[in-house]
Amino acid sequence: MLRQARTSEEAVAVEQLRAIAQNIPPLYTMLSVATMSLGLTFLDIAPLHLTIGFPALFIVISVMRIGWWTHEKVERYSYESVRRGLFILEWAAYVLVALLAGWVALLMPYADSTHVAYLAFFCAFTGSSATICAMPKPRIVMGCLLLTFAAFCLLFLRQGTSFYVFMSIHLATTYFVFYMFSYIYKKRIDQSVMLHSELLSENERASGLAESNRYLALSDTLTGLPNRRRFFEQISVFFERAPHGQLPVVGLVDLDGFKPINDVYGHTAGDSVLIETAARLQALIADHNGGIARLGGDEFAYVLPWSTTPEQAGAFAKAILTIMDRPFILPCGNISRVSASIGYSSRDFDVDSAKDLLEQADFALFRAKETVDKSIVRFSAIHAASKRREVLVHQAFKNADLDEEIHLVFQPIVNSTDGTMHCCEALARWDSPEIGMVPPGEFVPIAEKAGMTQEMTMAVFRKVIEQLKAWPDSAHVSVNLSAQDVNSEQCTDAVAALLMVQPASLRKRISIEVTESSLLTDFEVVRANLFKFRELGVKIALDDFGTGYSSLRYLQEIEFDVVKIDRSFVTSIEENGKSFGLVRTIQQLCRSLSVTCIVEGVESREQLEYARSAGCVFVQGYYYSQPLMADKLLPYLLHEESFESYRQGLGLKPLGAVAS
Repeated sequence: MLRQARTSEEAVAVEQLRAIAQNIPPLYTMLSVATMSLGLTFLDIAPLHLTIGFPALFIVISVMRIGWWTHEKVERYSYESVRRGLFILEWAAYVLVALLAGWVALLMPYADSTHVAYLAFFCAFTGSSATICAMPKPRIVMGCLLLTFAAFCLLFLRQGTSFYVFMSIHLATTYFVFYMFSYIYKKRIDQSVMLHSELLSENERASGLAESNRYLALSDTLTGLPNRRRFFEQISVFFERAPHGQLPVVGLVDLDGFKPINDVYGHTAGDSVLIETAARLQALIADHNGGIARLGGDEFAYVLPWSTTPEQAGAFAKAILTIMDRPFILPCGNISRVSASIGYSSRDFDVDSAKDLLEQADFALFRAKETVDKSIVRFSAIHAASKRREVLVHQAFKNADLDEEIHLVFQPIVNSTDGTMHCCEALARWDSPEIGMVPPGEFVPIAEKAGMTQEMTMAVFRKVIEQLKAWPDSAHVSVNLSAQDVNSEQCTDAVAALLMVQPASLRKRISIEVTESSLLTDFEVVRANLFKFRELGVKIALDDFGTGYSSLRYLQEIEFDVVKIDRSFVTSIEENGKSFGLVRTIQQLCRSLSVTCIVEGVESREQLEYARSAGCVFVQGYYYSQPLMADKLLPYLLHEESFESYRQGLGLKPLGAVAS
C-alpha cells in the first residue's frame, strides 16, 4: 500500500487509517461493556429505554462495526477511499462522543450523589480512553477530548462542589497529555514513512542503474561476444530445453602463447588476436546452432546443442585447433601464432544443472593445460569423484549422531564504541568420525537438499541452551533458522517445545535469525511460526536485510527486535556511495522503530569507519574476531577482556582515562 502512495502525505494517511482500523474492534468492545455496566447500574431507578434500550442498541451497532472492520481490507483502498474513510471516522467519533454525553445527560435526573460520581467517571474516562484508539490522528483526539471536556463541564460543574472543579482541572491536564502523545505518535509515523520512502528511492535508483547497465554487463566490450554471465544464461537455456536424458556440450578454450604476444608487441597486438579469435570461433559455431562467449582474458567458451553426437563434439574441438593454427597478422605487420587447449563436458555422468556441465568443462580444461601431449580433453571419471564425495557426505550426515558430532563456535557481535561484546552468533561445525571435519559450506547445502535440516537445528538449539546455562546470565546468543526450517510448522513446533521447558530468563537470552528470502515463500505461515517464539520471549532478528524484497511490512507485522545489514553492502561501502547511503538509511529506519541494527561482514578498519559514519554501532565481522570456541569467549562475557574500542583504534585514550 505504501508503494502505491504518490506522496508522503498519502502514505501517512494510509498508515493512520490502517492503525485506527486495527484499534476499532477493541474500542467498540470496551464501550459496549462500559455502556452495559452503566445501564445496569441505573436499572431500578431510570426508564428501561435508557437502562436497557440504549445499551442494547449501542451493542448491536458495535457488533456490526466490529464485523465490518474485521473483514475490511485497508490495503485495497485507493487514496481517495483512505481520505474518505478518515473523514467518516472523524465525524463518527464526534457523533459517538456526543451521543454518549447525551445519554449521560438523560440519566442525570435519576442519579443520587453516588450515581452522579459514576456518571462523571464514565463521561471523563471512558470517553478519553476511547481516544487512545485514534492516537495516529491527533485531530480526532483533540476534537473528541474537547467535546468530552465540554460535556463534563456542562453536566457536572453545576453540581456546586469543589470535587468536580478539581476533577475538571485534572481532566484538562490529562487530556492535554493524551493529545501530546497523539502528536508525537503522528510524528513517528511521518518519520517512518519518510525513511521508508528514502529506502525505496535508493533501491529504485540502484535497480534503474542495474537495468541500464544490463546490456553492457552481459557483453564483452572488446570482442562483442557474450561474457561469462551471459554465457551461463545461454547454457542454462540449452540445458532446460534439452529432451529428457540428453545434454548439451559445454566447452572451454584457452589460448596458449598469448601472453608473449602481449609482452613483446603490447596490448594492442593482444587485443587484435582476441578479436580475430572471436571472429574465427563465431564463424565456426554458426553451422552448429550453438553459442560462443569470451569468459575473460584469453579464455573462450562454447555450447553445442543436445543433438550433437559424441563424434561431432570431438570433431568440433579439433576444428577449433585447426583454425587456431592459422597465423595472426598483428597491427605492426608481424605474423604470430598461438595454439589452444580445450576441455569439454561429458554425457556419461548425471548432472543436476547447467552449472555442473560448466564445472566438468573447467576441470577438463585444467587437465588439458596440464598434459603436454593433449590439447583436447573430454571430462572423465576423475572429476566424478567430487560427486561421490557429495554422496559420501550425505550418507555420513544421514547416519550421524548430531548431538555428539556437531559442536558450536561463536562469532562475537561487538559494541564498537567501547569494545564490549553485545551478543554472539552460534555457528555449527561438524566433525564426522567417518570422514573427518566437514565445513559448513559442504554439509549445510547437503542437509537442505536432503530435507534433514530439522535434526541439525534441534541439535544446535540443544547445545545453545546447554552453553547458556554454563555461561554468565549476561550472555546472549543468536541462532540461525534456515528458510526450510522457518517455513516448517513441524520444525518450529519442535524448537518451541524445546524452549518452552526452559526458564523464561534463559529464553530472553536467545535470538532467532531469519533471512528476508525465507519470508517470501508463505509470509503468513512464517509469521505464525515466528510468533510461537515471540510468545516465549525469544527475540527475532531479520538477517541479510537489504538483499531480498526489503519491505516495511516485515518490520511492522513481525516486529523484529534486530535487523542485520547484509555484508554485501559493507563489501562495497568504500567504493560505492549508494551502499553507504543504503546502510545509513537502514540504520535510521531501525532507530526510528526502536530496532537494534547490526552491520555484518566488517573486515577492515576502513569498513568500520564507514559503518560508524553511517551511524552503526553494533558490528560483526573478522575485523574484531573470527568464530571462537566457548572457552575462548568466556573472558569477554566476564568482562575480563574486551575488544578494541573505537577510540583505541584511533589511537586515543578511553573516555574514562581522559576524564581522570
